Amino acid sequence: MAKKKPFIKLQCKECKRINYFTHKSKGMIEEKLLLKKFCKWCRKHTAHKEMKK
Repeated sequence: MAKKKPFIKLQCKECKRINYFTHKSKGMIEEKLLLKKFCKWCRKHTAHKEMKK
């Protein structure tokens, strides 16, 4: 049976709120994911970093 991709939460670096949930490919497991996404509380595009489970 195939294993599922790891499930991660993305947290805004400015307001520290969890805004997005996604899956991560198995090849990138060592490094933390950092994406620039829209935060609805800050009302602007900010960096979102993967946080602990």
